[in-house]
Amino acid sequence: MEDVAPVADAVARHAVVLLVAASLAALVLARLAWHVIERYAPRWLALAAPVWHRVDRRRLAARRLGLAGGVGLVVAVLGALAFVELVDALDPDEALARFDEALAGALQRHLSEGTLAFFARLTHLGDRDVLTGLVAVAVIALAIRREWLLALAVAVCTAGAGAVNSLLKLYFSRARPEFVHDLVTTHGYSFPSGHAAGSFAVYGIATYLAVRHLPRRWHLPVAGAAMLLIVFVGASRVLLQVHFFSDVIGGWLGAATWTALCITGLESLRTVRAART
Repeated sequence: MEDVAPVADAVARHAVVLLVAASLAALVLARLAWHVIERYAPRWLALAAPVWHRVDRRRLAARRLGLAGGVGLVVAVLGALAFVELVDALDPDEALARFDEALAGALQRHLSEGTLAFFARLTHLGDRDVLTGLVAVAVIALAIRREWLLALAVAVCTAGAGAVNSLLKLYFSRARPEFVHDLVTTHGYSFPSGHAAGSFAVYGIATYLAVRHLPRRWHLPVAGAAMLLIVFVGASRVLLQVHFFSDVIGGWLGAATWTALCITGLESLRTVRAART
């Protein structure tokens, strides 16, 4: 414990400052990445096209997945691999597991009641009832527009993320960290975090819908807002000591994998339909 305890203590002492700094850094990096992709992606694709055509001579990927579906599949594979690596690091002898325990204890010692109360309110943005309500509004709005496929995709993606997360909780059966306040109530197992997974799936698919339906100038602001919501809801579970740090990372990775698979399937259907018409 000695090797990670000082780091955990330092993180706990400056938890809110580190969270804000990390969020701002993520926004800046996202903006830079967005700019680079918009400017250079067509050139990269043009350079990669001859090589890819040799690999996929029958153009199955182009005809069955499309660009967005292909990117979604890559993200899903990377997310699944990262989740497996994270699970390997949960062994009690691993540094990450020891950091989890040390951070939970340090947060108990250093966070003020005011900070805990603030994040206890903020964490409700990841509550099941709140997310279910948002999904219901989105599905109804899409149904009114007669976009049946999108409505079904939103329902399947969000409900499936919750179901997958529940199954993973049962499989790993990890106990939650102990906490001394009564600001929130918890039940069930700890890994992966349901709030982290649910918020990622719902706000992530909302970003996808925004890119599909809103003017281009709104894409980056909506994506940035969704990213902040996901980060702060996940972080609130750690700061409230109802989840370990790795629980939240696991929830994000699991939801990212599932959401990317759903988007891949949806984009594949759209690509096949477009090819037929």
